[in-house]
Amino acid sequence: MLIGELAKTLGVTAKTLRHYERIGLIPAPERSPGGYRSYSGAAVERARLVVGLRRLDLSLDAVRNLLEDAHDGRTLRQRLMGRLDEKLSEVDLEISVLQGKRDDLQARYEGLLQTPTSRVGTCICGALLRPCTCADAREG
Repeated sequence: MLIGELAKTLGVTAKTLRHYERIGLIPAPERSPGGYRSYSGAAVERARLVVGLRRLDLSLDAVRNLLEDAHDGRTLRQRLMGRLDEKLSEVDLEISVLQGKRDDLQARYEGLLQTPTSRVGTCICGALLRPCTCADAREG
């Protein structure tokens, strides 16, 4: 299979495939007499695997580590399960942090909503979550 066909099949660019080849994630393909890259069945499968792993939001280093022969006796599936478990923990933490930020913003918004309309228009004490010391607009 030629690089353009493979790129189209995998939904990536030829530049991406050349990059993966350059950094050793996929094997260098054979060349046709005209110099075109021609991927063997095994190279196509390796490229599918690399692209699939990248779609799991794994870094190039993580993909490389997964694909290297493990000397710990674990299969690719087992190594991938471990990595995905780590990513799930990372995402859960990110969600928790974002939920905390959202809750804080919601409290500040509600603080502004509860500001009496009689206060001066520059009063944002509710958003700052502090006791208000601003004057009523009618006093100014």
